[in-house]
Amino acid sequence: MGLRRDVLAKGSATDHAVFASVARIHNRINETLFDRPQDYAPRFATKPSGGIDPRPWCQGFYAAINFNIKKWKSLLDLNNPNHGLLLPILIYCVDKKGRPVLGKPRPGPETARFIEHEAYKDIALVIPALREPHYVTHYDPQ
Repeated sequence: MGLRRDVLAKGSATDHAVFASVARIHNRINETLFDRPQDYAPRFATKPSGGIDPRPWCQGFYAAINFNIKKWKSLLDLNNPNHGLLLPILIYCVDKKGRPVLGKPRPGPETARFIEHEAYKDIALVIPALREPHYVTHYDPQ
């Protein structure tokens, strides 16, 4: 959000408004995941051609993981059976150097079609499951 860590103690009215707005959205998503996980659906961008573009959403999720990498480290471990839950998200992510997080995709039309038209469909299914090992708390916007 670009806010200082002490925003609640020392922030301006605008800082507090930004924090409160983001906290309300965060809490609404968290409540949905807790109370009605079947109702959760990420909001993906739309490509100019009209198709779904999950990349900005996935990249934002990946950025959030990196804010608290210690909590996510076990799920990023390839030997963790739950690592697969991150794959539908990480397949669309690039690192700070612009390299695919999961490495270069296998060449071929099947892979390209899967990435463009299929992989993102599993994201709404894995998010509620990801919530379990990484319980997200509510933020108080006051």
